[in-house]
Amino acid sequence: MTSLPATAKQPVTLLQLSDSHLSADPQALYRGQSADANLASLRPAIRELAPEAIVLSGDVSEDASPESYWRMGGFVRDLAPVIAWLPGNHDERATMADVFDELGFDAGPILTLGDWQLALLDSAWPNRPEGELDEERLAPLDELEPGMPAMVFVHHQPLPVGAPWIDKYPLIEPEPFWKRLADKPVRAVAFGHVHQVYEGEKNGIACLSAPSSAANGERDAPKFTPSDLGPSARWFRLWPDGRWESGILETSGN
Repeated sequence: MTSLPATAKQPVTLLQLSDSHLSADPQALYRGQSADANLASLRPAIRELAPEAIVLSGDVSEDASPESYWRMGGFVRDLAPVIAWLPGNHDERATMADVFDELGFDAGPILTLGDWQLALLDSAWPNRPEGELDEERLAPLDELEPGMPAMVFVHHQPLPVGAPWIDKYPLIEPEPFWKRLADKPVRAVAFGHVHQVYEGEKNGIACLSAPSSAANGERDAPKFTPSDLGPSARWFRLWPDGRWESGILETSGN
């Protein structure tokens, strides 16, 4: 288990990087855009943010190729001392693990980051665009210490985000997930998958999406329609007393 030491007063900065959709061929396009170039454009802003941890929250790859995971590994490994990851529906967990384990990245499922706990839940299943958390995949939530604030990361959205084109592929049957969180110290649930910025709430828990580093879409469109939001990610600052804040990281100058 990866951990950063607890601090007396200072917040920990965390970056959620999601839906990069890299392919074996670095010249391949994703929805008409260069996934590699768009990811690279975020590097100056990430360096300025100087996160203590980065969570890759799924769909790192478009084709589940080792080459794509090695390129992502090379991109992030010098940007934060802790790199954590979970798969999305375009990923292949075993291939990710082969690469990311060698690089020393952490799949949790529970990490300690300063005075916070992070739960990384795997909602992805082979050949399925929607997600699901069965009993085995929910079990890590029971490892959370009741006296420490926590965040949950999962790839699929556990509630509708109001986008018809992606709400067709949610976390299905999310009720056991929300029921499991009822007595847990979880402040926020962070997810990817939706290729847009979403901020909402359920049962007193904040629900936030990370936009894509590759391509983002209009919320109200019946099918994916490119939006004006360029390559982006989500940042969090987590204070020891349970306070937190979050925002969107874009390419420098935006």
